[in-house]
Amino acid sequence: MARGATFNFMTVTFLGMMTWGILLSAAYTTPAAAAKDRARLDDPFEITADRIDYDGERDLYVATGNVRVVQPERSLRARWVAFSTLTRIGVAEGEVELLDGEDRLEAEFMVFDVDTLRGTLFHGSLSAGSEGFYVRAGELIRMGKNSFGARDAVFSTCRCEPGDRLPWQISSKKAEIELGDYGTITNSTFNVLGVPVLWIPWAFFPVKSERETGFLLPEFQLGGRGGYGIGLPFFWAVHPQLNVIATQRFMTERGYKQDVELEYVFGERSEGELFVSGLHDKSHEPSGATTSERWGVLWNHDQELPGRTRWQTDLKAASDNFYSDDFREFRAYKEFRFIESTTNVARGFGASGEVGTMVGARFADDLQGFSYTPTGVPFSGDFVDKDAFTLQRFAEARADIQPGSVVAPFGIEARFDSEVIHFASLRRHRKVFEGQSVMGVMPSLVSDDGRFWDVGLDAAIGNAFANGEGDGLFQPGEAIAERGTRVVVHPRLARVIELGSVAELVPEIGWSQTLYKTDAQRFAERGLLTGRMELRSRLAQDYVNEDGSALRHVIEPRVGWAYVSERHQRGNPIFVPGATVAQSRLRTLSLENVTRNPSDRIGATNQVVLAVDQRFFRRHRQGAAARLQANLLTAVDWDFAEEGLGNLSLEARFFQMGPINGRLFGAFDPEVGAVDEGFVELNFVEHLSRSWVRQIRLSARYRYRRRVPQFLETDRGNGRFGEDSSVNQINLSASLQLTTYFRLRYSTVFKIAGEDEFIKNEGIVEYVSKCRCWGVGVTVSNRSRQGIGGGILIRVLGLGDEGSGLFSGGFGAGLDF
Repeated sequence: MARGATFNFMTVTFLGMMTWGILLSAAYTTPAAAAKDRARLDDPFEITADRIDYDGERDLYVATGNVRVVQPERSLRARWVAFSTLTRIGVAEGEVELLDGEDRLEAEFMVFDVDTLRGTLFHGSLSAGSEGFYVRAGELIRMGKNSFGARDAVFSTCRCEPGDRLPWQISSKKAEIELGDYGTITNSTFNVLGVPVLWIPWAFFPVKSERETGFLLPEFQLGGRGGYGIGLPFFWAVHPQLNVIATQRFMTERGYKQDVELEYVFGERSEGELFVSGLHDKSHEPSGATTSERWGVLWNHDQELPGRTRWQTDLKAASDNFYSDDFREFRAYKEFRFIESTTNVARGFGASGEVGTMVGARFADDLQGFSYTPTGVPFSGDFVDKDAFTLQRFAEARADIQPGSVVAPFGIEARFDSEVIHFASLRRHRKVFEGQSVMGVMPSLVSDDGRFWDVGLDAAIGNAFANGEGDGLFQPGEAIAERGTRVVVHPRLARVIELGSVAELVPEIGWSQTLYKTDAQRFAERGLLTGRMELRSRLAQDYVNEDGSALRHVIEPRVGWAYVSERHQRGNPIFVPGATVAQSRLRTLSLENVTRNPSDRIGATNQVVLAVDQRFFRRHRQGAAARLQANLLTAVDWDFAEEGLGNLSLEARFFQMGPINGRLFGAFDPEVGAVDEGFVELNFVEHLSRSWVRQIRLSARYRYRRRVPQFLETDRGNGRFGEDSSVNQINLSASLQLTTYFRLRYSTVFKIAGEDEFIKNEGIVEYVSKCRCWGVGVTVSNRSRQGIGGGILIRVLGLGDEGSGLFSGGFGAGLDF
């Protein structure tokens, strides 16, 4: 071809690897063997341009104007491209864009070596997929197929419009990047809205979407009980089935804290997560409720064992009662009275596991304590955590047969419950109580109603003393002195009797035998005759409309009876105390709660329940499946043992009816003419995709309970708080999402019982940027015991943690006041 020959708007097919070398010199793909990379150079391609020239003397190809080179899975665009087969040097200039799968490289000017695929890109940028890091640099030096050096580089995950200021970015004077692997940065700053907020002398991080060992972005803590803080997480891809994240934290008020998280999977149905944390705390409670050595462990393990057996462990352990207040990993358990850990090995027999066995153990971390002093020095003692004295289930085993699993001749069903539990504690109370004063009261060991220390741990409820000290009666919260083993065996026989097509009768009779062996009693026992009967029927009526929609109303009236014989139990151990406030509604609506009561003090029962269960099913059109729309259960009982009318109980729920759903339950005591308990909830959810108001959520809850259980000790080591004898409160919440970027939230809890007051008022304004790479939330709150407060949270998004929704995910820095 002669010099100056011109081809306008034409397509030329090249056979050499030289031209495609130009493309690969600017491209980056996942690492592969060199032989595989070279094989791809021979792939056919097409090139189009406004003008293509060839200089035969210099063996130079020049393409000008709307240059586009296309090969399967990749393409290159530029205003001008030239390469020489003689010097093996190529250049591309003007809005250069290379697409290779999900990866993209852009530059204003590129110079490269065709054979080594190395070169320099000026005013270039890299993008590894839609959610990976986006890199811009004044100068990119290509050191290998996927290796780059960068000067004056900017890293971010934001995909903002050209010319817009990036909401957040990492600016680095010098960086090295290995695409598909990791990158390192030196002398860098983390900038928010163009303002440097953190200097990073050196760090390395993953530069691909797959698992990769390296440092993750830092975490910040501004304010709170720990003061200001920073954490630097390091991700270690130990194995395809094991991830480890080690985070070194520093808090101005507490010092250094080390967190380690493990996530693992093995086999087809086994997995687990382990979190371990520890620190030498510079700040601790002066009462002695905390020490300087503090730690927390969370372990959730689920493993499939041979023979259809599973081992499951849920461990939640902390060094002290205030760990959930001070550190976020336990924040979900802040309001708990007990934090329980369990472990068990279980196996089910039968097609659906209707016969089950289990061995395991439980440990309850009691978040309360008590104060004791030497005799004669009342109310000046130290705090003692109750964990060491709380009665624990250190070993337990169960075997159960579910109803309908084992059927003998004549249709008789065998039902069976059994358990063996060993109760013990880490320490004995005697070493603490003897010769000491607990809340100014000398403790005494009571042995005629079980064995417990009548120490009256209810000594302070509010600002007054409550009854219970030295009365010789057990109140929950007082220390149980007995240690030993309890065996419960409860076999039962039942039969389903069909009464034609009208009703069915299900009688059940059983014997509940409890055996005790303790350190104070070599043997004790309790045998109770139990009986239960249920007569039930079912009526249904369909209402069909002309358009094919229909409503089905199902009514199930039933009469139930439960019986538990009378037996003297006062001398037996108390391992499982009875409830201080009877759950009458739950007992009425399910009589199994009466005959299978796990308490060591069970009163005689002879109870009849009349109940009506109504369910409403709706079909929207002919041939469509009917769906449960609402249900209503009402019941009333009569207790012959107490010779009185029981509560009138109600449970109702209606599922999504347009934008509304709700539920209701309650119990009315006719003997005193008062509501015993009540709960009402109403929710409204509306999606408005075509309006600037995108979503509306409203929720209203009302909760009432005339009597609540009194925990007779409310000391956590920093003073006592009053306890209410009843609950009467309203919860309101609202959420309004404006466009796709703003959301307003408000919630309040108003206490009606006692002195009317707001327990909590909280308002939140959230904003997410248009580029979806950062968000900010502002909170203002007023709490009854904490006063006015609030916080500011700035979240960086686009780091692969956005699965939970627009207004969550990412990582953030916050300020609480």
